[in-house]
Amino acid sequence: MRLRHFVAAALTTVLAAPTALLTTTAPAHAATATTIVGGTEGKPWIYRSSSTAQQPGVTVYGDRIALSIEVEANGSQVYDGTLTVQRRLPGHGWKTIKTSDSAYLYDSTTAVGNADYRVLYSGTADYAPTSAGVSAKVQRKLTIKNVGTRRVVLDGKVAPKYHGKVTIFKQHGKKWRKYKTVRTNKRSHFSTPLPAPRRGKYYWKVEIASSKAFAKTQSGRFYTYSS
Repeated sequence: MRLRHFVAAALTTVLAAPTALLTTTAPAHAATATTIVGGTEGKPWIYRSSSTAQQPGVTVYGDRIALSIEVEANGSQVYDGTLTVQRRLPGHGWKTIKTSDSAYLYDSTTAVGNADYRVLYSGTADYAPTSAGVSAKVQRKLTIKNVGTRRVVLDGKVAPKYHGKVTIFKQHGKKWRKYKTVRTNKRSHFSTPLPAPRRGKYYWKVEIASSKAFAKTQSGRFYTYSS
């Protein structure tokens, strides 16, 4: 009887011990929520910063796209952690284009086509990870000039390499009407004569239709005249 009593007492002690430990364990520390913000006043974390093209509309191929990225928690800047900036072109996967060993990044990249961009913050023991994403449209770069002497000959070059249709529009009052469609050659060039009035000016513009890779490409308005 004494032996059975001793065994029962020992089992009671063993089973009771875990209960006591569970009631005294401190709760886990919760990481503070974070947010991706722009590091330049009045600007988002990614924006068009410079352009050499004279084209209206969206960002042009070859333009510089600024990356001004900071991380905030409760309205204050966070410095610890890492950042990864990635780009995804149509039909492709995510590709890392920039990294930072801290929770801020001030840099730039080149516009190469329509793309999705995202920034990933790693987080730390004190700060939760977070991310932000945006889609950006890009048009092709279009360079045009007159290479004629006695008459206007419109010469154009498209970048990046493009072998396809280019549409030329002529302005009639407040409306634009299609004048003609030409095609670029293997070197992405096109050339066509344009009429000029004896008096006054004719106004023109050039467009390339949008695709999955690029937004609609358009020149600024230009004119022909007789000298």
